[in-house]
Amino acid sequence: MSFTARTRLAAAMRREHPDRVPVMCQPSVGFVLRQLPDLDPIDLWHNHGGALARGFCEISRRFGFDGVLIPAVGAAPLDERTVLRIDRAHPEGPLVYFRNGDRCVYCRNDLPRYTHAAPPERELGDLDPAAIAAQLSYHPPSTHLRMHLAEGAAGRVAELRQARAIMGPDVSIHGALYSPEDYLIDLLGADGAMIALLTEPEKCRELLARFAAAVAGHAREQIAAGVDALNVSAPWAGQSFVSPRLHRELLAPAQAVLVAAARAGGVPSYCHTCGAIGDRLEAIIDTGFDGIECLDPPPLGNVELADAVRRIGHRAFIKGNIDPVHVLLLGTPDQIRADVIRRLEVGMTAGGFILSTACAIAPETPAANVALLRELVDRYGKY
Repeated sequence: MSFTARTRLAAAMRREHPDRVPVMCQPSVGFVLRQLPDLDPIDLWHNHGGALARGFCEISRRFGFDGVLIPAVGAAPLDERTVLRIDRAHPEGPLVYFRNGDRCVYCRNDLPRYTHAAPPERELGDLDPAAIAAQLSYHPPSTHLRMHLAEGAAGRVAELRQARAIMGPDVSIHGALYSPEDYLIDLLGADGAMIALLTEPEKCRELLARFAAAVAGHAREQIAAGVDALNVSAPWAGQSFVSPRLHRELLAPAQAVLVAAARAGGVPSYCHTCGAIGDRLEAIIDTGFDGIECLDPPPLGNVELADAVRRIGHRAFIKGNIDPVHVLLLGTPDQIRADVIRRLEVGMTAGGFILSTACAIAPETPAANVALLRELVDRYGKY
């Protein structure tokens, strides 16, 4: 059988062995901006003129990745009516002053950094589950940072259609969702959400169910736009935030709604969870995900690839798990080669394996280090 990048990834996500191990890393926004300095950070974040899709596609093409992950789908344009002025001389990147007193630095090497004039966190008692909108209006990529979504149907999936037009039919295009608990944390803050989950689990369960229904709606929009897979970002689902019991009883049921939406649309889903998750690998797959990524190795997390393969490699595809900091960012070419070859040897014993950094490619990672990944897969990753 002759494989394309798209069919190669599809086979791996079905826990099959294609001609070689697919390679597909998640670039950070900062890495995209550092590699493509002509891209304006505001344009990238708001997908002006297709800049977000174009930037992530160019990185995948430049480094020979088999797929493109669009990390946040449906970005709304910057609403000029809300802007007081823009300082383009700011050393970190354009600084936007908003009429309501908020500010945002659109960093040239990182996510935007948003500063609120008034604290955005709310009290649990102020949240009415029935008031949670049925349609998403924003993504919460980071603390105090929202990516507002386009109102029109076409705008809510624009990046996916743009990416397909850029990359053609033979490259895998992945959409992205944010897990329901991310919205709870966005509203309550990390400390407030942790306390709420412990003290008022039933109200949190209802809120999470409402958020899950809204996120599942966006999943269906992306499926209709032709995604090959859906990445569910759940960075707070690790053991540094919630116990295995709270994960099982509160977070997993809400995440399972997203899995069900993906499965109903015939699209695989995989969970992106950072940090220490060694005590819940099976629980994440029990939620229904077809795969898992990150699997941060020590010292970033506590997952060894061989242990993950042994425990879940027969049930789900594994995407990972090169240390993006101590290996890819700071390692020498010889250290990177040794690490990648070792991970290929272990990962290829699983049913389906995709070579990737554990988490996103750090902004300052040398391009030559990233280019090594495809070179090493072509040489050592053939089945």
